[in-house]
Amino acid sequence: MTVDATPTTDIRLLSALCDTIVPAIDVPAEDAAERTLWTTSATDLAVDQILASVLPLWAPHVQALVTTTLSALGDDFATADADRRVAVWRDTLESDATRPGALILQSTVLAMFYTVPDEQMSNPTWPALGFPGPLLAPPSAEAFPKTLRREALPADADQTLRADVVVVGSGAGGGVAAARLAHAGLDVLVLEKGSYRNEPDLPQLEALSFPNLYLGGGFIWSTDASVGMLAGSTVGGGTTVNSMACLPTPDYVLDEWTAAGMVGATRAELGPHIESVMRRINADPANTVHNRVNQILNRGFDAAGMTHETLARNARDDDARFCGECNAGCLVGCKQSTMKTFLQDASDSGGRLLADCDVREVLHADGRATGVLAVVSTHDGEREVVIEASVVVVAAGALASPTLLLGSGVGGPSAGHNLHVHPSYFMSGVYDEVVEGWAGQILTSVCHDFNQVEDGRGFVVEAAPMGLGFWTGLTPWHDGEQHKREQLRLKHVSGVWGFARDHGAGRIERDADGMPVATWGLDDPVDLAIVRRTHQELARIIKASGAKEIFTFLPGDPRWREGEDFDAFLDVLGVLEKDDVLTLSAHQSGTCATGTDPATSVVDGRGQLHDCAGVYVVDASALPTAPGVNPMVSIEAFASKTAQHILDDWQAAR
Repeated sequence: MTVDATPTTDIRLLSALCDTIVPAIDVPAEDAAERTLWTTSATDLAVDQILASVLPLWAPHVQALVTTTLSALGDDFATADADRRVAVWRDTLESDATRPGALILQSTVLAMFYTVPDEQMSNPTWPALGFPGPLLAPPSAEAFPKTLRREALPADADQTLRADVVVVGSGAGGGVAAARLAHAGLDVLVLEKGSYRNEPDLPQLEALSFPNLYLGGGFIWSTDASVGMLAGSTVGGGTTVNSMACLPTPDYVLDEWTAAGMVGATRAELGPHIESVMRRINADPANTVHNRVNQILNRGFDAAGMTHETLARNARDDDARFCGECNAGCLVGCKQSTMKTFLQDASDSGGRLLADCDVREVLHADGRATGVLAVVSTHDGEREVVIEASVVVVAAGALASPTLLLGSGVGGPSAGHNLHVHPSYFMSGVYDEVVEGWAGQILTSVCHDFNQVEDGRGFVVEAAPMGLGFWTGLTPWHDGEQHKREQLRLKHVSGVWGFARDHGAGRIERDADGMPVATWGLDDPVDLAIVRRTHQELARIIKASGAKEIFTFLPGDPRWREGEDFDAFLDVLGVLEKDDVLTLSAHQSGTCATGTDPATSVVDGRGQLHDCAGVYVVDASALPTAPGVNPMVSIEAFASKTAQHILDDWQAAR
């Protein structure tokens, strides 16, 4: 892959680091594909050049973490021999000062090495791993035309756009709100920071899809890199790139939301909204086909005496031939994202979409919304545009929605507080059987036995999505040879995860470029207790399913192998401390929380800002506590409910 590198640091240092993490190794191998893997280094695939080109694009706080790590390597790192470089790199991974930047760099280099495509859209490592690469070429635009009604910018650059309602964001919250409001006859304009990409624009390649479909081009790292966060940034938002797990909000969570002051959050009131959105997205267990990972997980559940159920999926049908790349977008139009459902409904009712539109400010006067200020990316460059509207619906997600409010001077003192990340903890089993965990439907089974195990909090257990870049990037690294040996058995690995309903909370702040900066950690004792319990229960399930070895994504790399003392392994997991843990998040919430007190919440019980009439929040940021399950259905139901409040207010004002 040809890359125009604009490095911010010495390319020799980056090259030496990349080849320290992924070196070419002279290991005897009769198989030609394995020999290629062993003898290919990171620089052979231009990973150093790619890394140099993306470093300047990372958030300033991430660049600072990385710079600290690179500086600590020393002036002689680039010229040191291989053994010395490995020793130095291990030290950076173990030092508190350099570990955050080291983990970011290492996971990036590893993921790039195993996913970056050549000009034939392949990667030389794939044959050795048994990874097939893209299952289909992207279809033609004729087969999948873009059907959403799009807004054209006025020819006069000084001319404003107008609408009754501006919806900022097109994901689970924004898509549903737009559909409901447009159906009621309001003039609705949906603004989306990401691009309008549908099936012809989805190449099923992680290295190409993540920069185009996710906020910040991939992971948004917390200030200490203890949590990496994924958030969709494309038309359809997270519903375009999620794993299609459709679960209703648990009753005990609805009780919490009702107690916090959310109007209409009881099961009797919100239930019809949940049922309505489930019908519209065709969420049905009949669409579900268990792949090998989920079959193994169910085997473990049964052997361990745990209950489980088959997940409903928002799919057009049960055809699983081309599944496995959900997180890079659905290539065959099966996933019933908001792009396929609610945004189309809004469009059919006259709603319009303006993509590549970064909303910078909510405009307001005398305590009321007047519209938004946005910057639109066009073929001719960026263009500032004002959209006048008396109602602004904020649905940019729990990372970006508070950032927008903070930059607009609205939302009150709690905007950005109460960040919940639904932390995910992963564990792997190695089996004699071939698993090929990247193939088939991703999340199809769930266990709720541990929903409330610690002070009303707990975790759910599901099969882990085994995307190639994700899995190779986060597998513990000791040296280049060990890591390559680990990947050579990847087709025998099955993954499981538990994601927890966090008790403690973090915070979102806004950097100078308007991007979210997240602070979150395992400082809450309830959360730490859940971390330990989660890892222990995942280990029990994997062992019961017949694994010959168990390993984690924990930096310390505790392991169990068949014949070893399993109770001793559980004891190690039972005393984990916060610094032992790296977590990931795809389900952020709470940063514009609902409540009755303007000093401690951002929106009132009906979803409107306490301090600015006409501004409503309809995404996960308004949820006062984490849903405890995959949140898409919860968000869509909440947005449907809040849209009714918006309509009631609109009609009352007329």
